[in-house]
Amino acid sequence: MRRFASAIFFVCALFVGHGAAFAAASDADVAKLVKDAVPVALPPDIIWETNNEDPLIGSEKALRGGRLTVSMGSYPLTLRLMGPNNNDAFANWNQQFTSGFGLVSRHPNTDHFIPMMATHWSVQADQQTIYFKLDKDARFSDGHPITADDYVFTWRMMQSKFIVDPFYNSYAEQYLRSVDKIDDYTLRIVGTRRSWRPLADYAGLWPTPRHATVLDDTWVDRTTNQPQIAPGPYVISDMVRGESITFKRVPNWWGDKKRYFIGQYNFDEIQIRIIQQDRELDYLRRGELDLMQEASARNWAEGYNFPAIQNGWIRRTRAFVDQPSGVSGFIMNLEAPIFQNRDFRIAMAHLFNFDRLNRNVMFNAYFRKRSFFDGTEFANPNVKPYEFDPAKAREHLALAGYRRPSDIGGHGFWANVRNAARGLIFARSDSDDVLVNEKGEPARFTVNYSAKSLERHLTVIQQDFRRAGIDMRLQLLEPGTSFQRSLERKFEMVFQGMTSGLYPSPRQYLHSEYKKERNNNNFWGFGTQEVDDLIKTYEESMDADARRDALWRVDQIVHDEGIYIPFWDAPFQRLVYWDYLQFPESFLPRRTEAYMYWMVYWIDPAKRKALEEAMRDNRALPAKDVDVDYFHVRDKLQ
Repeated sequence: MRRFASAIFFVCALFVGHGAAFAAASDADVAKLVKDAVPVALPPDIIWETNNEDPLIGSEKALRGGRLTVSMGSYPLTLRLMGPNNNDAFANWNQQFTSGFGLVSRHPNTDHFIPMMATHWSVQADQQTIYFKLDKDARFSDGHPITADDYVFTWRMMQSKFIVDPFYNSYAEQYLRSVDKIDDYTLRIVGTRRSWRPLADYAGLWPTPRHATVLDDTWVDRTTNQPQIAPGPYVISDMVRGESITFKRVPNWWGDKKRYFIGQYNFDEIQIRIIQQDRELDYLRRGELDLMQEASARNWAEGYNFPAIQNGWIRRTRAFVDQPSGVSGFIMNLEAPIFQNRDFRIAMAHLFNFDRLNRNVMFNAYFRKRSFFDGTEFANPNVKPYEFDPAKAREHLALAGYRRPSDIGGHGFWANVRNAARGLIFARSDSDDVLVNEKGEPARFTVNYSAKSLERHLTVIQQDFRRAGIDMRLQLLEPGTSFQRSLERKFEMVFQGMTSGLYPSPRQYLHSEYKKERNNNNFWGFGTQEVDDLIKTYEESMDADARRDALWRVDQIVHDEGIYIPFWDAPFQRLVYWDYLQFPESFLPRRTEAYMYWMVYWIDPAKRKALEEAMRDNRALPAKDVDVDYFHVRDKLQ
């Protein structure tokens, strides 16, 4: 059930990719098109499939009730799931709990398809036409039945210019030939092309409440802060701008009767407080948060020696998960003049000393990322990270035209005397020893980042760069602001981390159709005809070897162009929580991207009472293991 995730968020994991905006359908006709759609008939020999045989995702031991309080770094830009600013960090929470429920989903432990909004499906021989039996029990949060009309309306809405969303405009045109109502509870989706993964490509469509949606030229502004009427288990019940968002569970939610929702979504309320990451632990220790994710290896190793940890009142678990890792590292904006030179970019890669960073700053907790497609079969095994090598960096910097100012000014006797005198007379400036090109432009750029916990890592990298004559300046931004600047390419270099689905989605990051556009995930402004053709092969070829070879080549091109310096991979979730919060034996499902996905944990009232008594008596509770590697992920990595 990897719904549509954000920071990217998310459609991208279920869909192959997306494209540029196109001439949208007439919005005045959207409702009429839905109403007047001509029903189609089922094939006479249709064979239906379903899957109710896989193990539960949650635990039968889970208890319902209570309020979970967690935190997030910034207040959401919007509550909409389409339209401008719809893929900030909050979108993950919003989609997981309210609207991001596709027709089918993948089981997070087996990778098999399982029912979600549809109970049965039938993929036709053309590999692009799929029929679905909708779950007749499904209801929106306002109690209205969910029918085929609501899916047709979603498709028409995606085509509308009123949503101001080139991503969905393009997706509707490029990937969905038609979405057709057969009857109230039977749907047909026809993709635009034969697909080697039709359910993954075409079955992620979700229902939009047609009965409660007015689509016009005021829709974006009107719905920016409007809670969704949704098919999921929660709705937004309270908002305090800049402080918190609260979700409340839908009474008698229809999914409670369904097998694969057993043991999930166990809380009556979920409150997300807006707290900077470096303050989370303070709030947790005061009992104002129930659960947090620890991002810092140093804090994990050295920061948890206070009494509540020693007494077992607050628990720590590092749960290993087997989830493909997305883009994570330094991204260079090819529109920034300093990064338009390939040799300069390659030099930056040779100045990244991962081994020293991992050893001295990160307690050897991490694994180095190697590929644009890490964790999938599409990662080219021949692609190796650029080694830390200042000598090679100097070679590439020279090829890029950057030298020490003294070298450009001359090497003679009088040049040396002049430089020595200058050093005696004037104080050293922050520009001393910074390389310059023939135009006198310094090798200087700014790196945007959004988590203060990264400051120590970036400072170490900054020092290595400075020793090589590169003035890398650090700019800490609020997370929403940083991501927005990334989308709009208003940066020189940025540290960016993105999630990934089971299948890579290279189009959104590397296709040239986004090179000339803004507000999309082609942060680099990259695109070539060769890569476009390779992406097309990956998306459309029915030959598994051809698809793999295409992305291996893309992987090599990204490496050779040096547009991206991959950082490190953390194949685990480091969670800190009060003892009353309980988890299944596996702790988290195998395919878990972020701890809010799947929501398989719960509050045990008896454990809460026992904890309160232990704290009152200053009595320790039994210790538990810190590491859980239920799926043997560490063995595979080693």
